[in-house]
Amino acid sequence: MKMTVMDGFIVSEAFFTLLIMALGGAFHGLLGLGFPMIATPLLSLMGTVQSAVLTTLIPTLSVNGASIISIQNPWPILRRFWPLGIMIVLGSSAGTHLLMAYESDIYKLILAIMILFYLNQKSLKISIGSILANFPLLTMLFFGLLSGLVSGLVNVMIPILIIYVLELGLKKVDSIVLMNFCFFSSKLTQVATFGWMGLFSLTLFGWALFYASVAVGSLMLGKRFSSKIDAKMFTLILRVSLWIMAAMLFVQYFS
Repeated sequence: MKMTVMDGFIVSEAFFTLLIMALGGAFHGLLGLGFPMIATPLLSLMGTVQSAVLTTLIPTLSVNGASIISIQNPWPILRRFWPLGIMIVLGSSAGTHLLMAYESDIYKLILAIMILFYLNQKSLKISIGSILANFPLLTMLFFGLLSGLVSGLVNVMIPILIIYVLELGLKKVDSIVLMNFCFFSSKLTQVATFGWMGLFSLTLFGWALFYASVAVGSLMLGKRFSSKIDAKMFTLILRVSLWIMAAMLFVQYFS
């Protein structure tokens, strides 16, 4: 007889969840970002988006925290963009409440659209550099709120953040610090919100800590190989994987 771990997931699926955590952690270590972008769509294919978000919260929080700590002197970029983190907290809280109040497979469609948006950002030729230059604080607050809202709903804010970071023209290390800081702020908010709602049982929390250890271990392994393996090849693998996941989410939603 199968024992339920959480809504949408069962013990027999724990092995596949571990593989997903390891894959997401390794990609995050190699590229400096990408854990929720990999883990959430794959987990949502086995259950609901809500279940996927709950499962990845603690692992994502752990991966983001470990990524920030592993970079020397991240404080200048954090001091510069702290208002972004505040707006992400507000947006994530609102998005999380919407997710809990209106559980729907429509979020899978939103997630697939977010992935496609990310994959096609260059062809869309979106440029908002002049707006950012003229209204730096206002645009920072807007992107923070929008990123947090999307993260609360579908656990993926990276497409919006990447547009913001690219338009700012930040260095690679600063971009990694900023995005992981944003992810960390969002996940911390969601953990607090779900905890306040009483959705974190001891069983769920125990599994989450176990998954987090796997994700962080894979992250560290990925970081060791990040300087030795062709980054372009892994970026290509990531993009192909995202295309496949987006297609599967579309098929699942419309079927």
